[in-house]
Amino acid sequence: MLYAASSKPLPTVAWNEEKPAIGATDVACEAEADLRHHLSLKFLKSIGSSTGCGCGFRNAMYQNGDWPEIWFRLDPDARAREFDAADLAREAVNHQQLADYLEAQLGSHDIIELYGCWEGELGEPTVHSEALTSAILREDEFVFKERVRYILGPGQVMTE
Repeated sequence: MLYAASSKPLPTVAWNEEKPAIGATDVACEAEADLRHHLSLKFLKSIGSSTGCGCGFRNAMYQNGDWPEIWFRLDPDARAREFDAADLAREAVNHQQLADYLEAQLGSHDIIELYGCWEGELGEPTVHSEALTSAILREDEFVFKERVRYILGPGQVMTE
């Protein structure tokens, strides 16, 4: 799942099973305590894609200290071998909807924190933090790295 945190509430977007697209809902109470280890801002949202979870956004799993899937995605031949073209097209639409949603919020928020991990892994430590702008988020090469805290702002933000 992909999670967002902000200093003011982010809008809720209902997930529609008949017309799947991005959804943004309040974080379940049982996840909040663990999520606070990763995100520092007050208001939390779970953000899902057309799949109903965060796996429909471009993402790479953390494995043995790295995100090896990123290298498959950057090489056109490897990408064609490893990923289904229809899945990549859906992923691009989901990612665009996410970028639109987050960019619309930056006008009224200084920063928005983002954190993604697989369900059941909220207790695992954050690997590190990275600055993110909407321009970077919109790049075709951008991939969310699992267990990384992103600090989305209008310009470059210091990272830890």
